[in-house]
Amino acid sequence: MSHALTQSTIENCWLKADILPKDNESEIDMDFCAETQVLLTHTNELKEVQDLIDKLNLENPLTADEFIQCDKSELTAEMISNEEILKVVLPNNHEQEVEELNSDPLPSITHSEAIEHYDKVILYLEQQEDKFDMKKEEIRCIKKLRKEALKQRFISVRQTNLNDFINIS
Repeated sequence: MSHALTQSTIENCWLKADILPKDNESEIDMDFCAETQVLLTHTNELKEVQDLIDKLNLENPLTADEFIQCDKSELTAEMISNEEILKVVLPNNHEQEVEELNSDPLPSITHSEAIEHYDKVILYLEQQEDKFDMKKEEIRCIKKLRKEALKQRFISVRQTNLNDFINIS
């Protein structure tokens, strides 16, 4: 039983063994085919969308491409202020209430309350140390803020001296 070797079999073996230089044209052809396939798929999808739009029987329909690209022209990074949001949400006769909401002062927090909350935050962060990517410097910063609140509380409860009120020359 004889097996005839063809030229293409030998060529394929040599290409596989990297004996022959690879033909860049085949790689370029494969890239071109892939790009063509993507373009063809995109065109077919556009045609399907256009067919669906046409079935709606609209008076001034968009093209499929316009429909797909419609969000690209929208501004998405523009932020509006809280006042503008409230003006839209609340009726016009409530503008005075909006101003009153903005003018309300924040509630006063005592030094002791602040220290208590700092203690809770520090405890929480130390318990969650493995779940957060917190650096020890950041926890140290919160401890420093707590220390400042302690200092301010100490200063505020310190007995004042009569000389502080009377200017003796």
